[in-house]
Amino acid sequence: MLKSDYSDAAFPHWRLGIEPKSRNRSHCVEGTWGAEIIDELKPHEGEHLIVKKGFGGFANTALDTILRNMGVITCVVVGVTTCVCVSNTVRGGVDHNYRMILVSDAVADVSRDTHEAELKTMSRVFADVKTTDDVEALLGTITS
Repeated sequence: MLKSDYSDAAFPHWRLGIEPKSRNRSHCVEGTWGAEIIDELKPHEGEHLIVKKGFGGFANTALDTILRNMGVITCVVVGVTTCVCVSNTVRGGVDHNYRMILVSDAVADVSRDTHEAELKTMSRVFADVKTTDDVEALLGTITS
């Protein structure tokens, strides 16, 4: 969630045509519908909420500290957009020495071509690219 004047934005909002005073251009601004967390995804008691103000989940957040304190070594990544926020989060995780698993059918982009190209790049260098079914099977081997 961002301040309405974007003074805390960690991305080039001016390049994206998002200006703080323009009508209908609030992008994840605190107190707007774009920053609301739907009920099904709201953190439960004891769960952490990481507020991402830029493209990657690790950039300028406490995510690495929280994961390290929990003993996490592998991250499973889902979200939007594949070639921007998802990619930056995966790369940030690699920079912090996490094993990254990218769930190919739980990420999306505005373009199928860029989505597919980014999945190939992720698979080649940065992450194990798996389907939701693959990840469920992996989790089943851990919990059984």
